[in-house]
Amino acid sequence: MASSSSPRPRDDNSANSPNNSKIDIDEHDEGFAIMASSSLPLSEIDESPNNLNCSSISPNNLRESFEEDVTSCLELYQAVLNGDWKIASIFLKCYPKSISARIETDGASVLHIAVELGVASMGFVEKLVEFMPSEELDLRDSDGATALTSAARAGNIKAAKLLVNKKPSLPNSCQRNNLAPLHSAVRYGHKELTLYLLGVTRDDVDPSPFSKSPGFKLLHRALMVFHDVALYLVKRYPHLATCHFGCACHDDAKDSNDDFAPLTVLAKRPWAFRSGSRFNLWQLIIYHC
Repeated sequence: MASSSSPRPRDDNSANSPNNSKIDIDEHDEGFAIMASSSLPLSEIDESPNNLNCSSISPNNLRESFEEDVTSCLELYQAVLNGDWKIASIFLKCYPKSISARIETDGASVLHIAVELGVASMGFVEKLVEFMPSEELDLRDSDGATALTSAARAGNIKAAKLLVNKKPSLPNSCQRNNLAPLHSAVRYGHKELTLYLLGVTRDDVDPSPFSKSPGFKLLHRALMVFHDVALYLVKRYPHLATCHFGCACHDDAKDSNDDFAPLTVLAKRPWAFRSGSRFNLWQLIIYHC
């Protein structure tokens, strides 16, 4: 049995680190649990264009492969990583439950994995989203995150737009602690995706990502990376300007300061402003560009 640890960032309550959003396709195998004895052999599948149908798969092997869930089906997992829609579509058509099965030990589904692979897998993602009914797009991993949150972590704006266009309510589908996909986009430093999600995330639903603890955390994260986004938030939601982050954002902080008021956070980051930084000539030129 492979290790249960996942190389992909699943907990959006850990320390802020935009660099962690880069996805290494090869590393996915480390987080995949498989029973080799029950996996479906590729030899059972006739890949010729005229024979891509359910009859090309042995029913006995198919039942064994998907007993309980799809965690034992290496071929489906590999098809996702390789962007091989022909092979993946066989599994999805012959065994519909594979769409919602958790094929990684962190609870990720086919869709979660595909959107995290970035632009290279967009052809696969487009066909997968078209194939899936809209209600299935709200599938959750073990942290309660949807595929839109996975796309936000990876900075995959094309996948994000594809998902939202088919299911507009996804931006407000929160994971644990009421964190929305927007929180993940900010946390991993994806500016374009952050601005897009700001425009499609509603503030009139319950729970709102902009109120109370989720709102405080969102502002705190924005102060770390996007000052213009932070300014937008306090203008649109004035109650955030005078909040005290406290324990709501303690897990995002690098120390245990008692006061996490917005101005305090900025005061502790003088290097973010010209007055608090010493630039050489070239740095000054770049600063003014």
